[in-house]
Amino acid sequence: MDIAAAAALQKFSGTGLTGALARIEGELKGATQAASLAALSSSGDEKQALAAAASLKLVAGQVNTAIHALGIMLCLPHILEEGEIVEYVSLGAGNTGRPFDLETNRRVAEFKFIHWQGTAETIRQNSAFKDFFCWQTIPPSARQ
Repeated sequence: MDIAAAAALQKFSGTGLTGALARIEGELKGATQAASLAALSSSGDEKQALAAAASLKLVAGQVNTAIHALGIMLCLPHILEEGEIVEYVSLGAGNTGRPFDLETNRRVAEFKFIHWQGTAETIRQNSAFKDFFCWQTIPPSARQ
């Protein structure tokens, strides 16, 4: 995203997107075609702002995958023990077709890079429990 596109998105959002949208909604209430064109021109370069937002969305959609990959890569040197060998690692976030993010000749690991918000985290807690449960179903001899 270039500077002009970022500036167009910032101009559209103003000091806060919610406030800007509320203002525009007020301007559009009861608007005719001419009034809708006036509201459009008063909000900045919407075409450029839309292109900037779409560009940002493409990049933002990859943030979780980048966090997952970089987090695992940064953890590996600290969690691998002497003589432990990586059998496979799945750096991409989400379903990669592998049962765990990491399997070594000694253990398996699943990584979660999230900010826990408190007790209303049922879905995330269920996911962590599922990972633990799946690990428990692996025969102990295979976990060594």
